[in-house]
Amino acid sequence: MQFDLVTVGVVCADVMVKPVDNFPAKGTLSLVPQLEINLGGLAGVTAAVFSKLGGKAGFIGQLGEDRFGDFILSALTSANVNVEGVKRTKEYHSSATVVLITSNGERTFLHHVGTNANVSESDLDMNIISFAKILHWGGSSVTPRLDGEPIGKVFKQVQSMGIKTSIDTCYDGKGIWLPHIEPALKYTNIIFSSLEEAQHYTGKKEPEDIADFYLGYGTEIAVIKLGEQGVLVKSRDETIRLPAYSVPVVDTTGAGDAACGGFLFGYVSNYPLKKCAQMANAVGALTVQVMGGSNGVQSLQQVLKFIEEHGDKS
Repeated sequence: MQFDLVTVGVVCADVMVKPVDNFPAKGTLSLVPQLEINLGGLAGVTAAVFSKLGGKAGFIGQLGEDRFGDFILSALTSANVNVEGVKRTKEYHSSATVVLITSNGERTFLHHVGTNANVSESDLDMNIISFAKILHWGGSSVTPRLDGEPIGKVFKQVQSMGIKTSIDTCYDGKGIWLPHIEPALKYTNIIFSSLEEAQHYTGKKEPEDIADFYLGYGTEIAVIKLGEQGVLVKSRDETIRLPAYSVPVVDTTGAGDAACGGFLFGYVSNYPLKKCAQMANAVGALTVQVMGGSNGVQSLQQVLKFIEEHGDKS
């Protein structure tokens, strides 16, 4: 058993409806042309995209013994993600989100945290993680039993085993922010953070200042996801800013999570930093053109062809 990447954190079923430009009156019925269920969640989508690009990925977490859990497990398995580290429980329902998407792609979420709220340090099977090159935590602020000191302890142990670590931050509805990730930052090789989230986590406004804040903890690489403005990637030696590709936007759900998968694939493949950034940018562009966070990416060849046809965006 050997992995390039093991992810832990948020996985869910996304029930997606489009377009929803107006809510029907209470007690009435509206018809919609699109309603589908897709794999969602920071850790789940990243693992699925990474695997579709040709990497070996595993996911560790909890799922309920319910139909959403069955769907999530099937979706991960279909993407060739190893699920030996998944525990099933009758105590909690699996996490799920209703995603209401307007005609122009704006999203409104109804989210059930479910089993993600119960994932703890004891669920992280070090026998599985020991076979990985990178442990990726997707879900700060929405995996409360890992937030803060627990994930710091895990990352310290993992780095002592010679394994790289990465974080993809999430929006914190409770307003706690930095304390959720700070204990892990000095043991983090790569951090991914969307601009809005990162401004709260760091107290900084500009992307480069945010990146410098993270790098100040000893983090190797900071990836600031700028949405329609592209991506900023900064290490101690390089600063790379790429504008977003101009593509038709159908749904932006999971695009940032997918971009993490693209960057991490480049990283474990020893791509230059700029090419890792291009991979993240291209994967994000492919993702927003379809519904579902992992559905837009099919293969490494597809992504490389997209970059070649659309230019490197440097």
